[in-house]
Amino acid sequence: MMCEFLFGNSHYNDGIRLFDHRWRTMKRRLFIFLSTLLIKGSASAAPRLRSPSWRTARAMAALPRQKDASEHLMLKEGHADKFLRTGDGEAVERWNELFAGKQDVGTVIATVEGSREQLFLAYGSSKLQAPVRHDRDDETVVVLTLNRLVKDVTEIRFCIDSARSDDLAFLALPPREWAALEAEFGVPAVARRFIQLPETMAKFEVHARPYHQTA
Repeated sequence: MMCEFLFGNSHYNDGIRLFDHRWRTMKRRLFIFLSTLLIKGSASAAPRLRSPSWRTARAMAALPRQKDASEHLMLKEGHADKFLRTGDGEAVERWNELFAGKQDVGTVIATVEGSREQLFLAYGSSKLQAPVRHDRDDETVVVLTLNRLVKDVTEIRFCIDSARSDDLAFLALPPREWAALEAEFGVPAVARRFIQLPETMAKFEVHARPYHQTA
């Protein structure tokens, strides 16, 4: 009798179908609403910020092969202050100006210690001695040491076109941006403008300067 009432009652069955229809409609609307929120959230997400040196690196890589960057770009406003240079003794200060305090990057601290006036560079919990000898190569030694210290944050490369100048120029980019530059322009095009730094001055003399002089 009860079963006959439940399954034979047309009003009851109609109610079940109406409830099922409304439930399916509500689920579809909820799905559309959540999908819309997800799409809007993805579209409004801020793109990854590029480093201050990125535009300069791209401009150098994009130069025609026969153009010398030291003449056509490296001294121009908007680019000149993106390089770490020898000759002014301010490579560490310039790196800090470009990167410290941005995207959770810390500050490099330089200290002179001991009676022999040994130079140390510190970043976070890491500290390296810059083996300066108080001669003309000291500023290059500081850049090489700086690169070893912060290589996980920014990789510093030698700008080949500056080798004929009295003051050498270097450019720092986060590793992901060097990879992006090579993906966009090709590894050979980037290598024509920039050389990865060795760890010591002796290796720099062997690999960097002769490479440029024969390029």
